[in-house]
Amino acid sequence: MSKILERLILRRLRPHVSAAGNFSQFQSAYRVGHSTETAVLKVVNDIVTSACDQQTTILLSLDISSAFDSISHRILLDRLHHDFGIRGTALSWLRSFVSNRKQFVAVGAHQSSSTDSTSGVPPGSVLGPLLFALYIAPVGNVLS
Repeated sequence: MSKILERLILRRLRPHVSAAGNFSQFQSAYRVGHSTETAVLKVVNDIVTSACDQQTTILLSLDISSAFDSISHRILLDRLHHDFGIRGTALSWLRSFVSNRKQFVAVGAHQSSSTDSTSGVPPGSVLGPLLFALYIAPVGNVLS
């Protein structure tokens, strides 16, 4: 049931945040019609164009280790509210979706005690990729 609910929310959330104007134009992953292939084509095209114009090209690559686990709930919810205009019941639902979760490690028959998860999005969630893209949206503004 939770995956069905997440898919329904994703269908409503994606058009809203795309229309908000704060979604980075450089974001390729986790967007309909965009992929790593379209990102690579853009980079190659920009490099070739710069070379033809005899301009210098600098390529900066950022790889965030365990990116989905590093999302601050407070910053994400603040960004959803202020940058993307998500309010009321929708924001409350998203707050409950990412907050008040527990985590533990299990190896074989052994299990650690559970602890509060204060960051990250639920592993394997349908909404996780979009929430991550919204979380890092300001990076595109810095690069612009």
